Amino acid sequence: MTDEETKSRNRREMSKTDVSNNIQNSDKNKASKSSNGIAAPIQIVASILLGIAFGFLMNKTNVYLAPMIREQMIFKRLTMIKMFLGAVGMSMLSVFLLILFNESIYQNVRNGFIHKINRIGAFHLAMGGCLIEVGMVLAGSCPGTIFIQMGSGLPNSFITCIGGICGVLFYYLFLNERLTKQELPKSSIVLQQLPDLMGVKHIYLNLIFGLTFISIAFILEYFFPYKNDLIQSDGFQTLSAWSPALCGVGIGLLQLFFMISFKKSLGISTGFTVIVAQACRVQFFKKLIPSLESFTYGIQNSLTLLFALAAIAGSFISTVSTNQFPLNEKYGANVWSSFFGGFLLLVGARCAGGCTSGQGISGVSHLLIGSLIATAAMFGGGILFAIGYGLITNDWHFYDL
Repeated sequence: MTDEETKSRNRREMSKTDVSNNIQNSDKNKASKSSNGIAAPIQIVASILLGIAFGFLMNKTNVYLAPMIREQMIFKRLTMIKMFLGAVGMSMLSVFLLILFNESIYQNVRNGFIHKINRIGAFHLAMGGCLIEVGMVLAGSCPGTIFIQMGSGLPNSFITCIGGICGVLFYYLFLNERLTKQELPKSSIVLQQLPDLMGVKHIYLNLIFGLTFISIAFILEYFFPYKNDLIQSDGFQTLSAWSPALCGVGIGLLQLFFMISFKKSLGISTGFTVIVAQACRVQFFKKLIPSLESFTYGIQNSLTLLFALAAIAGSFISTVSTNQFPLNEKYGANVWSSFFGGFLLLVGARCAGGCTSGQGISGVSHLLIGSLIATAAMFGGGILFAIGYGLITNDWHFYDL
């Protein structure tokens, strides 16, 4: 072998060694950092703390109780709408602050959210929204508050959770491939943002809407104090609560920390998908439901699951601190309503690409037309179903559910 050939072989071996070292270094970096470059241990701690805060605040609003949710749909109680307006308003102000100080981070968050729903058309957004609200009336819960109910020890909340898991399985077995065949064109109305259509800068519209929604929440609180909404009927223990408008503002503020820490929007229903996706670690389920594999591994999926579990812990802390654990079964739904309601909640959340927190709080904060369609369908569908149920059965207190 000539000297030139020897040098050439040495260069090739050195190149292979460099590639191998790069791969090893890359693996180490992936183990220590998440996709957005923040150290994974920091994100884990942040996910747990934010989840606890979310669960604690949701518990303190009492919005996770079945009567609160059901009677909101017939306007007998306003706890839910006050919390929602406060959360959306503060979430919009969180977007305003992030655009003001670091617009590039917000653009990454927004683009990631749009990418998540870029295969879901207007019909499926509306259909999913309606299914969510029908499920909310039946189960007396939304996808996020299932975790809050579990943390409070509410009977049948685990049945609702099982129904939700079955709903995720049903969606990915029979609906996902049919509903998300191809990406929507970028010109699709559901992927457009309201500021672009109006010719107004995002930062201005987020500021205006944010302040308006928060103001409406506190105006409603002033004229309809939350203490008047506390359940005091026979057979119910009166639960302690905080102002839903104020708690909503706190929940909306979590959006800012979510976007900074994880480069993504606040949402919790995906936690059910991550739970179900763990079955894909078994080869049989991996082949049966290949579309779930992307939710099986990775730091972002782990963080989603941690947030959901921490929300259970936050709700538990809130309930135990007031000596109200476990809650009376009358605050929840019966077995069948819990199961079928949970099933519809998660089928709807997957069809719509998010639930009341994902599409309702985060999507609306991004001023996406698709999210506005989904949220309008959520409330509209729930109101129509609740009123229709009341008219047919004359059970306006939903006792039979």
